[in-house]
Amino acid sequence: MSAIWREAIIDWKQPKAWASAVSRWLRPFLNERGIRHMHQMGEQDICWDDSDWLKKTQRILRFEVEYVVQHLADALSVSTARTYHGCRTEDAGRYHQAGIVLNDPATLADEVRRIVREEDQLARLRPAIEQRLHDFDSAERDTGRLYLVMDDRGLTNSAGHYLLYGSEWIQCVLGFEAHEALRRRGVPTVLAVDLPLSMVTSHEREQLAEKLLREWTRIKVNRPDWVPELDFTFCLREVIPGAMVIAHFHPEVICDPFYRNIMRRVGPQSCPSCAVARPPAKATSQALYDATSSEVS
Repeated sequence: MSAIWREAIIDWKQPKAWASAVSRWLRPFLNERGIRHMHQMGEQDICWDDSDWLKKTQRILRFEVEYVVQHLADALSVSTARTYHGCRTEDAGRYHQAGIVLNDPATLADEVRRIVREEDQLARLRPAIEQRLHDFDSAERDTGRLYLVMDDRGLTNSAGHYLLYGSEWIQCVLGFEAHEALRRRGVPTVLAVDLPLSMVTSHEREQLAEKLLREWTRIKVNRPDWVPELDFTFCLREVIPGAMVIAHFHPEVICDPFYRNIMRRVGPQSCPSCAVARPPAKATSQALYDATSSEVS
């Protein structure tokens, strides 16, 4: 059954493909009611991310839903997830070439020194910047890690500080007094990464499998015309090669969580590599769900 997922790219915002794959994969686990039974339930007044959706799934399964989730997680190990990474950079081409590296406090400290040296607005920090770096008690917090999310909308709607100010590590060292200077440097950038799920932990695959099955159930029962914003993050401990960074784009409106969630309109942005790297095609919510919610197998 893993063969169903071998060539699959799981893009949360385009559920037509992955929901169809879930339907095919589930067939050996179904009881006599089958998927048609879900269409007969009628619309359910359940929040999209409520675990009660899995109780609806249980009605059509021959096995415990937890058992099915575990098997789905194993099957997903051969598939690929469309993921995203938010940053602020002068040229996204560096990521297409060198990939996304792991958090390295020494490299980040050098970047802090460079920013303070180049930004006259931060001149007052220069005499004490070494002491500030020395006193930073969270310097090793994310060492050797990087993070990717399943839904880029969270990067503009709730976690916009990565796009507006860049590295969280650097933000913590320099503090609020450096925010204006940081917003002048580089361009808000979202990188699209096709991540092989063999690179993530089995626990993360199991969490993803549960979310996919829950949303698949909601699609079959409620036949919605909208795609919910998913809050789901992968923590990686190995470098993402440049070949896996398939595209990038620059959002124009970003929520700033540091200033009461004000929406900052940064306007059309571009970088030197925009001409050679285009973002994935976007589709409307109606198109995403068209036909998917009416499948019966």
